[in-house]
Amino acid sequence: MTLAANPGALSALAAAIADGSLTPRALVESRLARIADVDGAVQAWRVVDADGARAAADALGAEAQAGRLRGPLHGVPFAVKDVIDVAGLPTRANSPSRADAAPARLDATVVARLRALGAIPLGKVHTTEFAYFESVPPTRNPHDLSRTPGGSSGGSAAAVAAGMVPFALGTQTAGSVSRPAAYCGVGAFKPSTLSAAGWGVTPLAPSFDTVGAFAATAADAALVVGAFAPEGARMASSEPPEAAEVVQIEDATIAEKASPAALAAVEALGRRLEESGLRRRRAPSPAPFAEAAAAHRTIFAAELGRVHAGLLSREGLIAPRLAADIRAGLATPDADYGDALATLIAMRRRFWSALPWPALVLLPAAPGPAPEGVATGDPAFISPMTALGGPIASIPAGFCPETGAPLGAMLCAAPGEDGRLAAAVRRLGL
Repeated sequence: MTLAANPGALSALAAAIADGSLTPRALVESRLARIADVDGAVQAWRVVDADGARAAADALGAEAQAGRLRGPLHGVPFAVKDVIDVAGLPTRANSPSRADAAPARLDATVVARLRALGAIPLGKVHTTEFAYFESVPPTRNPHDLSRTPGGSSGGSAAAVAAGMVPFALGTQTAGSVSRPAAYCGVGAFKPSTLSAAGWGVTPLAPSFDTVGAFAATAADAALVVGAFAPEGARMASSEPPEAAEVVQIEDATIAEKASPAALAAVEALGRRLEESGLRRRRAPSPAPFAEAAAAHRTIFAAELGRVHAGLLSREGLIAPRLAADIRAGLATPDADYGDALATLIAMRRRFWSALPWPALVLLPAAPGPAPEGVATGDPAFISPMTALGGPIASIPAGFCPETGAPLGAMLCAAPGEDGRLAAAVRRLGL
């Protein structure tokens, strides 16, 4: 049984609110009804702020009636991963160590920016503990309840895939936006590493922590990121790379792990891009994924230990693997950490300088469809691209012939080229 449903195109919702055929209150009520219908099975939500959303919708509806629209997200409800602060709601990060957390006094920077543009926080959705690997939340994949939605932003992806909200916020430190998007068959956009985090987001590994967005398409997710990211105005005004070359990356990790279905889905998307007028060629990765992943792991481990060392004083209230990995991170020598940072900087330079400009990099988002059970899946292809620092658009790429589960692809660009990537997915209708 599938509980997947179209969450709605942001352009269509904006047009309906602008012409008065849809009010913010009616949109909020329709999504609250959808949550009531399906979240008992999907279990994406930790808390729904129905009263707060209704009050905001009424105020924004009055503004719309008076012709005062704040932008394309005016009156549109959204979900927030529960490592991101929303004023009036506690941020528990799916951890017993935060069971007594007080409500946040202020919105996180990204939430405040969206709220200022008229978007309506509908509540908090589940995450793995502190956006790490263990203490998997109860969330299920709307396409197949026996499968994982991915992690750590599984609640965000599932809420969009089940049609409970038009868009949602997540965070990515390794693969926590791009992988759930692929598994749940929705679009996502992770901006350049470190370009969008800011105050009010629970850290995990600060060298990589980045806020991204989920929506029906990557283009809609990019629109959301453009609303909250510091470079948003530049993203919205960027011209699409008409002469861009699509480089379909080949790497030993992809050859070893990608299923035939995942490779076929990427090949089909590559042909679609060619039909849209883009050149495509295959090329080996200028920086082996195994090396990028190794540097990423060392930096991640060291920063996890330093950021979350205080949790060891409440060790009985966190997952055993998290406690063990915090200790391992604290034991990482400073020299190893520094060497990994230097290696990664050199690797980014080598990877992106070897590609034509403006290149779009194409590859599978995951080795295959979402696995059965609760494990969050393999970030083997995503974490190297996260480490390499550029923006990542997650593209729904069809369904696995054997299982019917969604497949995903990634279209990536060089660090700082968020606007060009956003313009590309917008022009290509992805």
